[in-house]
Amino acid sequence: MLNRRKFMASLTALGLGAFISQKTIAKTHANMIVHQVFFWLHKPDEDLKTVMDGCKKIAQTESVKDYQIGVPAGTQRRDVVDHSFHISLTVYFDNISDHDLYQTDPIHLQFVEDHKDKWSQVKVYDFEV
Repeated sequence: MLNRRKFMASLTALGLGAFISQKTIAKTHANMIVHQVFFWLHKPDEDLKTVMDGCKKIAQTESVKDYQIGVPAGTQRRDVVDHSFHISLTVYFDNISDHDLYQTDPIHLQFVEDHKDKWSQVKVYDFEV
């Protein structure tokens, strides 16, 4: 009986430790900003690589923590999934101030100037995690 109690106490402590650890991790990223940009191009066959290369360049600005660039995945077609875009750019910032610096960074502004004629539509989704 004593071994069973020790075993149960150990499991409880492990569970509580994992819970506290997860709460601590969540709090350290409470103000991180995720900036998602979706591009629809006029001529994807001609401009996809150029715009993606431009995305890589702007993602190297100083305030960017991390980034990902991609194209629509070959996932199952469903009503709730939008595969119509050509390029997705996801940029991570430590906070709103870093996001705001990125928006006014000359590299970002030059990207917009250089490529705005290539896209028919751009959608941006910003959120905190």
